[in-house]
Amino acid sequence: MKTVIKAVLMSAAAFAAAAALPAGGFCAEKISAMVVFVSGDAQLKRAGGEAYAELKLNDSLSPGDSVKTGAGAKVSLVTKGGAEVRINENSTFDVPGKSALREMYELRVGQVWSRMLSRMAKLSVRTPSAVCAIRGTEADIEQKEIMTVKVYEGHVDLENPAGKQALRAGQLSTVSGAGAPAAPRQMTAGEMGKWQEGIDVKDIGKYLEKMGLSADGGKKLKLKVDKNGKAKDVEIKLKKK
Repeated sequence: MKTVIKAVLMSAAAFAAAAALPAGGFCAEKISAMVVFVSGDAQLKRAGGEAYAELKLNDSLSPGDSVKTGAGAKVSLVTKGGAEVRINENSTFDVPGKSALREMYELRVGQVWSRMLSRMAKLSVRTPSAVCAIRGTEADIEQKEIMTVKVYEGHVDLENPAGKQALRAGQLSTVSGAGAPAAPRQMTAGEMGKWQEGIDVKDIGKYLEKMGLSADGGKKLKLKVDKNGKAKDVEIKLKKK
């Protein structure tokens, strides 16, 4: 009788755990990023899948997922590492897979703009031309026939098998083919991008909470949010580890 009761209790516990998961068995712990803005034709392909489906606001992205934008489309994501990534039109952007040795997002083609939402945040982006290690930075990465990296704030390390360059605020570098990254140079006013300014994320603090970056007690994440052209400092508590 004790064995039967134990089996029933274990089955009930397993059922309760499964019921607590969102549809499809998705586990919150596996969230890599969350969609906080969508405009135009944007699509999502789940890890292991072959077909793309409509990408929607509030979608959660898991390891191995891929985002693709069409002409005129724009998307913004908040990553579990505390970065915001804005994706321009005609881009394909991949979330790191489960087996990745480190969190390395991949821009296969197109353009992304990123900013770190805290001093501790970091982001690495790989393209067919090179890898960008972004630290405490606002930066723009474009991968077309030539890769172009622009740094607006902070610094970026740009590296491939042929060489490495360190870029500082206000600098630009390019990579052509399999060649080494070009020496950084100062951007001109005309080279500074504006496309990312067309993305307006409503209440980014709410999404950080959904990502598990805030809870009672613990450290605080300091953000600088632009609203109607004005900078606003926001503090959000971080979950204790």
